[in-house]
Amino acid sequence: MAKNNIGALYSNATIMLHANASLKLWYGVKGKVVSVPYFFTRTFELESAASHDDPYADYGLINIENALNEAFIALNMLSSSIQADDNRRRRVNTSECQSMKPVEKLLAVKSRFGWRLVALLEDFDLFMVDLLDAQFKARVTRCDFELKKEQALTVFRHVLAVCHASKRSGLTRQDMREGNAKAEAAKTKFGRIPMEVMEGVVRAEFAPEVKHYQEPVKG
Repeated sequence: MAKNNIGALYSNATIMLHANASLKLWYGVKGKVVSVPYFFTRTFELESAASHDDPYADYGLINIENALNEAFIALNMLSSSIQADDNRRRRVNTSECQSMKPVEKLLAVKSRFGWRLVALLEDFDLFMVDLLDAQFKARVTRCDFELKKEQALTVFRHVLAVCHASKRSGLTRQDMREGNAKAEAAKTKFGRIPMEVMEGVVRAEFAPEVKHYQEPVKG
């Protein structure tokens, strides 16, 4: 009797960018800063490798996750410094500031870490619009504006840089335990990683489940 197989979940998604700085992050800088779509592709590759027990891919995901967590905290602190000033204003009411012609980008995201970056990009875009609005309304000086903008860009670009530096080896933890020629070559090429990561004791919170290979049962 044939089994009913349910397909993977799927939905169309887009993001509206209202700040030029956000759009520049999306495209990256050739040879200097990787693009947001590149991050989506790379993290999907790392997640796929990690699901097949690649310890180096797992280590890369841990580093990316740590960079993302730090970025969310840093952006929240920068945003709070602007919002604190808004909370003191009680007589002037304004609507949410946004672009008259935002740019819509299709989100082709196949990884959990990709969606984490989407959330970070949204936070960055909201921050930049608030910062631009504060500068226009003379609540932030030009020097302070440039400083906060550069701090936010540095935070986001660091996440992209960590992703770019993360590698997958194509090997499994079993290969590493056996210490074969490929494992030794991987250690030489990619360097050594913490033992707790190599053993799979420590993994990223959003790392995929490891699909362990099982020998077929012989009849």
